Amino acid sequence: MIKLVKPTFEHKLKYIEMIKEWQAYGGPYVPCIIDYDCNHPVDELDYDAVLKMVDDYSRGEIYDDDVDYFESSDFYFIFDDADLIGMGEIRHNLKPLGMKTIGHIACGIRPSKRKQGYALKSVECMIEKLKEDRIKEIVLCHYSENNISPKIIGKLNFQFRDSIISEVSKKEIKCYTKKYRQE
Repeated sequence: MIKLVKPTFEHKLKYIEMIKEWQAYGGPYVPCIIDYDCNHPVDELDYDAVLKMVDDYSRGEIYDDDVDYFESSDFYFIFDDADLIGMGEIRHNLKPLGMKTIGHIACGIRPSKRKQGYALKSVECMIEKLKEDRIKEIVLCHYSENNISPKIIGKLNFQFRDSIISEVSKKEIKCYTKKYRQE
C-alpha cells in the first residue's frame, strides 16, 4: 500500500540506497533534493542537510530561485509498505511563475520500481493531500519530452491548459489543471 511519509533520521540508510541506485541508472532526478544528491558523490551525502531542507521548505524558508515559484512545500518519501520507492514534493501557494511552469506536484520513482503503476498511485496520494488543504484547483506541469507524465495526467482527467517555453531551460512546458469541489 502506498503511503507518503515525512523523511526522518530513521530513513537515512534507505535513502542512501535509493540515491546509489538512481546514480547508477542516471536521470531524470526528481524532486530537487534527489537531483542535488544524485549530482554529488554518495560518500559526501549529508542526510542532516536533507532533513534540514525538508524542514525549511515546509516552514516556507525556500532556497535559491524557488521563492519565485511557491511559498512552501512538503517533501515526502513514498513507501510501498516498508519499501522506499521514491520521493515526492507538494508545493503550496503557487506564485504566477509556479502556476505556469512547475505546478503543485513533483514525483520521482526510483528506477527499479518504475513501470509498476507507482507514479500514478503516488500522484493520487499527493492530490488527496492537496484536497485535504482545501485547494480548489490543482496544476500539474511537465516538460514536453517527458512521456510518462502525460499518461498519468490523462488517467487523472486533468485538462490541458497551455504550454510555454521556459526562460530557464529553453524547453517546452505543458500545464494541466483540474478543479475540485469542496465538500
